[in-house]
Amino acid sequence: MFAVVDIEATGGSPKRGRIIEIAIVIHNGKRVIEEFSSLINPEIQIDPFITALTGISNEMVEDAPTFYDLAGKIQHLTENRIIVAHNSRFDYGFLRQEFKRMGKRFQRKNLCTVKMSKQLLPGHSSYSLGKLCNDLNIPIKNRHRALGDASATAILLEQLLFSDKKILLKNLLKDQLEQANLPENISKAQVDRLPEDAGVYYFQDKDGRPLYIGKSKNIRSRIITHFSNDTSSKRFLQLKKEVHKIDVQLTGSELIAELMESGEIKRFMPKHNRAQRRKKYRYGMFIQYDDHGYARLKADLLHPDREPVLQFTRKKWAEKAVQEFRAEYNLTQENRLTLSTQNYNRLVEQAIEKFNFQEANFFLIVEGRNYDEKGIVLVLNGKYYGYGFVDCACIEQGSVEMVIDSITKDYYSPDKDRIVQKYLRKKKKSEQVVVIEEESILL
Repeated sequence: MFAVVDIEATGGSPKRGRIIEIAIVIHNGKRVIEEFSSLINPEIQIDPFITALTGISNEMVEDAPTFYDLAGKIQHLTENRIIVAHNSRFDYGFLRQEFKRMGKRFQRKNLCTVKMSKQLLPGHSSYSLGKLCNDLNIPIKNRHRALGDASATAILLEQLLFSDKKILLKNLLKDQLEQANLPENISKAQVDRLPEDAGVYYFQDKDGRPLYIGKSKNIRSRIITHFSNDTSSKRFLQLKKEVHKIDVQLTGSELIAELMESGEIKRFMPKHNRAQRRKKYRYGMFIQYDDHGYARLKADLLHPDREPVLQFTRKKWAEKAVQEFRAEYNLTQENRLTLSTQNYNRLVEQAIEKFNFQEANFFLIVEGRNYDEKGIVLVLNGKYYGYGFVDCACIEQGSVEMVIDSITKDYYSPDKDRIVQKYLRKKKKSEQVVVIEEESILL
């Protein structure tokens, strides 16, 4: 049994947007047996662009039910059914996020008709719902309205089911959990209850000691993958034998998850985190100058009289970083021959600037663990300091002091500077960097 879903929303991101219309078409694999649709009051303003695209205005949703009002109905219609959507990541993601705002978990098997169409109906120039339906002579009434798009997706589903000569649908519906080779002491029910959110997970022995610590933006999926891949290796079999418990800590954002993972591994030194548990930094990437004055990058032992660009626990990692750095920024011998000393050295300086924070004191605002909070990552005096969580009201009030007070000083390592720097280079527009005036620093 399928629940074909289409939603219209205030934007493209489930974490920032809200649903303004939903349609659910119940399909038994042969025909439609029930339909439901409703406008939804998103409790925020609808952008004029969305109104132009969908025809849904602020006035139209003013007296509509909120998602909270419809949550019970949506749960009932989708329970024990497979959610089908054209780009299910969008529709399913919005549903999960709306329930998360209510403090509830929403988890269903889901199928994406975009992915299915590309495999079963190859050769189309576009797999957008409008163009694909036009190619297949599937009528769409009220394009970019929930019920019109959901009804068309239901017809598309019928054609895909008819075309499924290689039992592709059965393969797409395989529950990854069913295929996982779980440890003897971990049940499928335990894994199924794990959150589909960002955080850190701990594989523990019978006494609660961490055997392995990892992080993921989707804990449940990552842990299932752990026990689905490389199942014959000696290392896997040993870990599987020893695991008795799984614990998790939610972080809201991948950044805080990665920072927490790094610190927890060095705090607990789990026996199966071999690569990351080293604490001592003995090697570095240094700038040296040759006889002609050209700057050169070199991996070498740390020394108190020399300031490294980066630090490493192993020499081979330092050497690998130097090689990758040279290749990425074209810092080659051939390039030195074509540039003056001044120009080449300027190129080196510009490249290594990417490993320094642009501001000495700032905090980064990222996703929190729930809808009412934000995660905060603090940098002081050019180095990572710690992270914490703060109520959204503090952010809205512009209370820098209260934000800083929410931070817990973290165990520092050069790795964490690199984690934050890497994150800043790919920072999303929704994440803010707030520079701190020195008089506001009370730590």
